[in-house]
Amino acid sequence: MLQDESEVKLQVEVAVLKSKIDHVEESVHGLKQQLDDIETRLVRVERITYMVLGGLVILQFLPAITNFIGT
Repeated sequence: MLQDESEVKLQVEVAVLKSKIDHVEESVHGLKQQLDDIETRLVRVERITYMVLGGLVILQFLPAITNFIGT
């Protein structure tokens, strides 16, 4: 009888640990998805930043270009 009780306790502990592992795996999957989303947003921001910087460079040289073309 004592062995049966300890076996049942062990099975309960194993079930609890499996449940905790499942929750941890779900959390890790959620975090991976969030990181992927953040990476996508960062790439977009990076692209926009380079476009804006390119536009600013063009605007910086625009007077020189117009003077060169005008003469």
